[in-house]
Amino acid sequence: MHPTRRSLTRALLLASAPFGLLRPGRASAQGMVAAPVIDMREHLRRARLALPAANRTGRVAIDRTLERLGDLAVDLSAGRLILVNIAAAELIAYDSGREVMRSRVIVGARRTATPQLATFVTSARCNPPWYVPASIEPEVRATGITGFRVVNGRLIQPPGPTNPLGPIRIGLYDSDGIFLHGTNSPAAFARQARAISHGCVRVERIRELTAWMLDQTPAAVQARLATGRTLELVPAQEVQVSLAYLTAWPDPAGRVLLHPDPYGLDVPGARRAAYRRVTRPAPQTVPEAEAAAAAATPEDNPL
Repeated sequence: MHPTRRSLTRALLLASAPFGLLRPGRASAQGMVAAPVIDMREHLRRARLALPAANRTGRVAIDRTLERLGDLAVDLSAGRLILVNIAAAELIAYDSGREVMRSRVIVGARRTATPQLATFVTSARCNPPWYVPASIEPEVRATGITGFRVVNGRLIQPPGPTNPLGPIRIGLYDSDGIFLHGTNSPAAFARQARAISHGCVRVERIRELTAWMLDQTPAAVQARLATGRTLELVPAQEVQVSLAYLTAWPDPAGRVLLHPDPYGLDVPGARRAAYRRVTRPAPQTVPEAEAAAAAATPEDNPL
């Protein structure tokens, strides 16, 4: 009998060195406890060396993960970083190398895959309207457009409890319409297989993530949402974002887990996974960034 990815996960768990010997983490301004700073690449290499030679799947997963980290130039220690692990359907926020929070996410299905991308947050839009992309407008119209508006030929759904963007949309720089957002269907986060979207990333803990980006408390973010107004908020500090397909990655305790391969990128003979790195945008003041984010043409595809 061939080993399954679940049984191989156990082998990786046993082979991984825990973080428990490192110094404890600090509490963040939002009350979230940050994990210790570690050298992630070295941690993964150590886990690979500890695996038995017969565990080819585990070794390939770690090799491909290290390759994709290099392709995207992921640096967990460089300021604030949101890492979306597409394979694990999980988001992890890092602040100068320390893990701050994790959240379940929903990512693109295989035919509408979430791309590997290194970019930057532009803004957090509270109570966002949804500008329906032309590519899926027929599909949306077929399900009924009660409550929608048509403005300059664009089909728009106002903010509210049925809006698929949920309470917050986090814009990404030069991302070809890919971004992070909430949802009006939170029950889907309970699914084990969460590669079901059209490419965008739905974030379960979108309020907490936004609070961390803005150096505010979740209560303060909720107060802004409660106004019902669409607000464009720009982080004072740069926040990098990496959407990466990582089939081997540590859990909060530092044990390397083997994650599913929903896009089949680790199978023998698979081509190197495509990726794109966005050039850092020119520096802007917060008012300039807010004006630019509000004026940008929205191409929202959250389904």
